[in-house]
Amino acid sequence: MFITLRKLPEELLHLKALRARSVLAAVDADKLMRLERGSAGEREYDLLFDEAGHGNLYVYRDIYLQIEGSVTQYDTLIISESGIIVNEIKNFTGDYRVEGSMWTHSGGGQIPDDAASQLRRATGKLMRLRNTVRFNFDVSGKLIFPNDNFRLFCDDDRVWNQVVLRADLRRYLAGFNNEYSGEYASQLADVIERHIVPNPYFKQRVEFDSVRHSLYCGGCGSFKLEKQHFHLLCMTCGSRESNETHLVRAMSDFKYLFGPLEMTSRRMMQFTDGMVNYRTVLRSLAKYCHAHGQNKSTSYEFMYYDFEEAMEKEKPNRKYKDYIAR
Repeated sequence: MFITLRKLPEELLHLKALRARSVLAAVDADKLMRLERGSAGEREYDLLFDEAGHGNLYVYRDIYLQIEGSVTQYDTLIISESGIIVNEIKNFTGDYRVEGSMWTHSGGGQIPDDAASQLRRATGKLMRLRNTVRFNFDVSGKLIFPNDNFRLFCDDDRVWNQVVLRADLRRYLAGFNNEYSGEYASQLADVIERHIVPNPYFKQRVEFDSVRHSLYCGGCGSFKLEKQHFHLLCMTCGSRESNETHLVRAMSDFKYLFGPLEMTSRRMMQFTDGMVNYRTVLRSLAKYCHAHGQNKSTSYEFMYYDFEEAMEKEKPNRKYKDYIAR
């Protein structure tokens, strides 16, 4: 079973919010593209794992483990009575060639931090954890390439033994139906749980006045919105979203753009450019945030991971529907 949710990376949410409200630098635009492609590959992997079934396993997704003073990110850890299997998911496209320890792409030259090296570091850290906690378990790993447009050219059987291509992925995941999780696997899962930490690497922040202040369409991204009674109508694509939806999107953007900057009702009025009246802003802040302090000194902390989580969890409590043009 999936123990942890796979959420969009914090850096991806930061860059998406930044793209919506400013012009991305070329390096950030490239990073955003790579993060979006990576997330798409992880979603494909999860869908196929759901189809294959994983109720007999402990599956940890998108976690950070602190081991011997350093933190390592894992796409997927699969725990059974046989030990831990690391799945590093690489949504590469195009033709790749491996010669020795060098990975090269047909259109972009040598890859400085190749996938095989990342997998070795990830499994190596778990072996160090094994020594630290003095709990014996086997560790192995696979590189998962879920994209149909990925091709690998290599004469080294050791590399192929580490690789699962898209054509073999269903068969590979179905093979876990032969595994099971008993008391030993439960204890091993407890070891992993004790070493999970928040992502310590996300530090990106921008200045409050460096991005556009207003609300934008969730369908096309346009800022050309017309006020209606309980909705805002996009004059570009015709989408109609409730005031509440727009404010939740703004709260999520605020969280990932400005980091430790306190979210106050005054700042939210500035950030949304007064597109929604003050009483509606206060009601939404009270509904979707934890409040700290009282009266004029009150600040708010968005209680959800991101916009999508907030919309999903509060769906039964929402009064007005959204209409997104397709």
